Amino acid sequence: MSDNVVSLDAHRQATADELWRDYQAAFARAHETMHVRDGIAAGKAWRRWLDAFMAEDQRRMLDGADGVRP
Repeated sequence: MSDNVVSLDAHRQATADELWRDYQAAFARAHETMHVRDGIAAGKAWRRWLDAFMAEDQRRMLDGADGVRP
């Protein structure tokens, strides 16, 4: 492979790894502090992780579920 060619597989794997580490850190913080704001941050990190693997129509289905329901 030429030095000028970027491997998309390597880029996707690096992105997935970064998103996973971000989620793990947010999850650990939420469990450590037990603060709602940290739980919300962990949920948002989880959503970013899921978004990396979902199609656009799947993302749209989840976009409407952004509020707390009674």
